[in-house]
Amino acid sequence: MSNISILIVEDQAIIAHDLASKVQRLGYEVVGITETGEEAIELARLHRPSLVLMDIQLAGEMDGIAAAQQINRECNLPILFLTAHADLGTDERVRQAGAVGSIMKPFDKRDIGIQIEKALNKVVTK
Repeated sequence: MSNISILIVEDQAIIAHDLASKVQRLGYEVVGITETGEEAIELARLHRPSLVLMDIQLAGEMDGIAAAQQINRECNLPILFLTAHADLGTDERVRQAGAVGSIMKPFDKRDIGIQIEKALNKVVTK
């Protein structure tokens, strides 16, 4: 089993649990699942995961981009965004948040595995 830990931040419970299952089948440890940016920040502080999988649209007051900026600032953790929408304004905010990449929804286990490996490799080579 890998010692790579992943925090999942997704406001749709079915998607979050499906994603967690896929991540675990790939051999990674899921250290937490949350639907809010506020809780994501707390879990990132507590667990210091190897990678955060972050949806852009979240429950609560804070969206995923704002949460990612704070996690990046406080914990310096890599963020891989999950999104169903791609527009220039969002893309620019994602880049400014320090994301190591993004995965377009819907995604499959293979896509997730490839993007996680790319994201982790970017972190190692920085």
